[in-house]
Amino acid sequence: MSAMKNFVRAAMPLALLGTIFTSLSAVCAGQLSIGIITAAQIYSAISFLTCFLLIMSLLFLLDSVRSVKSFVDKGSKQVDVVALWNSLPMKSAMLTGSGVMALVIFSINGNANLIEIYRSHTLVWQDRILWNIEEPLFRTIISSNFLPLKFWETVYHMMWVYILFVMAALVKQDRTESYMTFAIAIVLSFYCTTFIAMAFPVAGPQYYRPELFGYLEGSVSKYLQDMLGSYQSGKIPQNGLFYGTMAMPSLHVALTAMATWFVMRHWRPMLWCAIPCAGLIWLSTLVLAWHYALDGVAAIGMAWFCIACAKTTIRFSRCVA
Repeated sequence: MSAMKNFVRAAMPLALLGTIFTSLSAVCAGQLSIGIITAAQIYSAISFLTCFLLIMSLLFLLDSVRSVKSFVDKGSKQVDVVALWNSLPMKSAMLTGSGVMALVIFSINGNANLIEIYRSHTLVWQDRILWNIEEPLFRTIISSNFLPLKFWETVYHMMWVYILFVMAALVKQDRTESYMTFAIAIVLSFYCTTFIAMAFPVAGPQYYRPELFGYLEGSVSKYLQDMLGSYQSGKIPQNGLFYGTMAMPSLHVALTAMATWFVMRHWRPMLWCAIPCAGLIWLSTLVLAWHYALDGVAAIGMAWFCIACAKTTIRFSRCVA
């Protein structure tokens, strides 16, 4: 019971923030609003929660393998599986993790209403500025043909696994302040991305110079890019998951940077793996023509800002409590 009270107290800032953002975004969107939550968002939430719980289960499984020697009966040499299983704080961690992820997903769902405003009001994009700066970089990427396209697509989409893995590890180790900071920062990053996109609209290399990225034909990224382009032009309705053609800043890079920051804070020896992974994810956004390099630079700055705001929010909530 006390554990539940502690979780509710710790999660209150995230819940309040999510409620405020979701409500205000619906009000601001007015007639464009798609509501608080859609069926597609519910299905997506179930998928993410399932993936999160599978990752957490894997972490506990690895823990049990490391601890198995301590539960071997000296006489029979058999493992006391029941005692080993009961020694793992799996149930409480699963409930806590599910609660945190559910709040995060609920909180970011409202951003779809702001994206409807972006879609209906954005008429001019600033891609020309970024392309003029980065054209030599993209010419090099296009001509290099470095590694198979499927490799880069796998890296790009594995970003979500990386984020969920770090969040699961924080929850598993009961690092309450860190996982709540991460959760709030994730929510802030979604809304900040949309606000920045409204102020400085950038579609992305694939939409600005599509004739140069013919190698993407038949790929998952090209399919998704075409779908987002159709949404942006009003050909398909918002289902709560479409983010339109907005590249600046890169949400992919921002979330990756935040996760890597928590790895640095709690598992510094693992940076030898985390930093190359983060670098590959950033590079994949360029190879797949989702983003410009400067989108990633802006994303790192935004990630720092979101973490700082999240930490301040948690400190303020403690003072009020």
